[in-house]
Amino acid sequence: MTGKLKWYRQEIKHDVWDYDSAYEILLFKKDGRDLLVHLNKSGFVFVMDKLNGNLQNIWRLSDTINFAKDIDAKTGELIGRVEPPMGKTTLICPSAFGARSWNSGAYNPKTGLWYTGAMEICGALTPVEQKTDPKDYGTAHIGSEDFGKLQKVAGHAPGRLDARDPITGQRKWTYEMDIPSFGSVLSTGGSLVFNGDPLGIIRAFDADDGKVLWSFNTGSGLRSGLVSYAVDGKQYVLVPSGWGSYAAILMPALFPELENVAGASTLIAFTLAE
Repeated sequence: MTGKLKWYRQEIKHDVWDYDSAYEILLFKKDGRDLLVHLNKSGFVFVMDKLNGNLQNIWRLSDTINFAKDIDAKTGELIGRVEPPMGKTTLICPSAFGARSWNSGAYNPKTGLWYTGAMEICGALTPVEQKTDPKDYGTAHIGSEDFGKLQKVAGHAPGRLDARDPITGQRKWTYEMDIPSFGSVLSTGGSLVFNGDPLGIIRAFDADDGKVLWSFNTGSGLRSGLVSYAVDGKQYVLVPSGWGSYAAILMPALFPELENVAGASTLIAFTLAE
């Protein structure tokens, strides 16, 4: 155990669209091999061999990718890249928020499905020169103006909760949302899936077919992870309620309903019926 780097994969080479790789990594054993499944903000999901990083598959979570025409599933090379020209505005899909925000999905070994949010939102990018004035050194620089100019995609729901085969990407069911979820997903051994939205609604879905079984208004937007635990034989689901972050600043321009979401910092615990 020396810490020596064994392998790495740069999922999006020469990334000019802010598609970082900040999401969870899933580990599976299939046909005697250990496989890693990882979603990138670009909307592509990479399936890799754990031992050497070799690609086994790449599939699309996002339906509206346009920053490249395609990707080579064997090499990971982008095909037909769109390079936003300096000083000019280009509509790029997904937006810099990504095909999903940093909230995590959840895998259920009983169903064999990965439950993950998805966003079909584009962003207007206008690349600008790096700041060079010393007085600007301590200020933010994202390389682009108009970061917050987001657009919906005609014919597509802005948000979804998908139930997917993590290796092939095959979709078993989808729950469409008028406003994308920025909260993490929780899946339980009792075949339930929990997810919340920016308006504060937490929902319980049937893990097999996506039917909404229960919902509750927590009073503020859901932005964080959910936790399930047990005390004295009783199972609880803990929900953090409190809308915030860049999403709370930039999303109301596209979704005016979010302007009136109350601020909060609350933990709400629910019990699961026996």
